[in-house]
Amino acid sequence: MFPLIQRVSFLVILLFLTILSCRKDAVPRVQCIEKTNSIDLVKKLLPGNYQWAYTRVTNQTSIYIENPATTGLNYRYEFKKDGKVDYYENNSLKSTSAYLVDYEYKVTTFPSDSATIVIINDLQSGQRKEFFRATLCSDSAIFYNPYNSIDFKRFFTRN
Repeated sequence: MFPLIQRVSFLVILLFLTILSCRKDAVPRVQCIEKTNSIDLVKKLLPGNYQWAYTRVTNQTSIYIENPATTGLNYRYEFKKDGKVDYYENNSLKSTSAYLVDYEYKVTTFPSDSATIVIINDLQSGQRKEFFRATLCSDSAIFYNPYNSIDFKRFFTRN
């Protein structure tokens, strides 16, 4: 009888360890009042669909808003866990590219630039197509490139 209890106990422990070892990395919940640009969190949060909501454009003389109604354009990004991103315009696939989450100084070559950026490269040539800082939370995101003379902050819903 005693060896049977030991075997059952052993099997229960083995099952428990198997379940723990198979546990996936959970996507963290980040409240939108605390959007993050932390490289570790951006890497975990980025995979998903990002639907463009609006862009706040700031130049030397004015600030204005662009959105799908004012531009006639609706676009979205679909970042996949395998390092690829699909870009859609008006629900039509326009491109599939590779993406990388890295530190900004890798693009600007200024070591003091340590913000997290998303770099989108052409899938065939590897040439950089675009890059932007990504500030994310669980249900929305802001993508922007601080090096443009006109400030475009693009706001996305995330699902």
